[in-house]
Amino acid sequence: MKTSKPKHQRRNKNKNSYLKSKGCSHTSNKSYTRQSADYQKWIKIQDIEPEQATHRDLLAYVKHCQHQGNTQRTIQTKLGSISHYYDHLREQEQIITNPVKGIELRGVKRNTLHPTLEPHQLHQLYQNYQAITRNQKRNRVALGLVVYQGLKTAELIRLAVQDLHIRAGEMTVQGSRKGNERKLKLESHQIFDLYDYLQKIRPALIQRDSQRLFVVRRFAVITRAELPQVRKINPQVKNLQQLRASVITKWLKRYNLREVQYRAGHRYVSSTEKYKQNDLEGLQEEINRFHPLG
Repeated sequence: MKTSKPKHQRRNKNKNSYLKSKGCSHTSNKSYTRQSADYQKWIKIQDIEPEQATHRDLLAYVKHCQHQGNTQRTIQTKLGSISHYYDHLREQEQIITNPVKGIELRGVKRNTLHPTLEPHQLHQLYQNYQAITRNQKRNRVALGLVVYQGLKTAELIRLAVQDLHIRAGEMTVQGSRKGNERKLKLESHQIFDLYDYLQKIRPALIQRDSQRLFVVRRFAVITRAELPQVRKINPQVKNLQQLRASVITKWLKRYNLREVQYRAGHRYVSSTEKYKQNDLEGLQEEINRFHPLG
């Protein structure tokens, strides 16, 4: 007679499939599964079904971890794993809300990306970028894909010639373990430079057969050349990550959260929400600077 697996084992098996579908690595998968399993053991002792757990129950679990001697950073990592677990249950329509959402731990330094640049400042970087030599023209094309389409360095590296659809005025960003595939509109003032690069500049630069859009031994060759020049245009520029954050922040002011999640290639909407929070924190800093209280 065939026996069914216990409910918690079925949950974990389904969660493993969920994590794989989200592109989590094998190592991350094991870590998430182990940490959420520890939580499930604790909540079972409390005689609470995981689907019935509340925000208050999660706060009690945080206190339990603190009594166990866990650092705030470790607890934050555990909450991230548990949040994945509840995101899975939401996807399965077993719960309505994720009880982990909204829990903020004190004493954990958060990575912030502000100050971000305004849209006109991003545009100025591209317009004022000196592009006389072939390498400079290549670098300007790469810069445009950051300040208009918000591409990450890893995505620029993976771009292939066939990902550009010049006639349609759009491009495809291929998906990866860390990001979703998406189609993005090209700005009209980018199209001429892209066409010129494909027809004249790139053929003169490539030394071997390749379908990569940017054929360089190390992509740092481009970024090292880009940053000093863009900092001359705008000293506020720190790195390419800041430029991408500025683009995503701009999108958040124009589109709904799901649309921005798609444009940014985020696998989780929580990743997009961080940029929204970053924008609010940046605004608060501006208010405090120019209109201090007291």
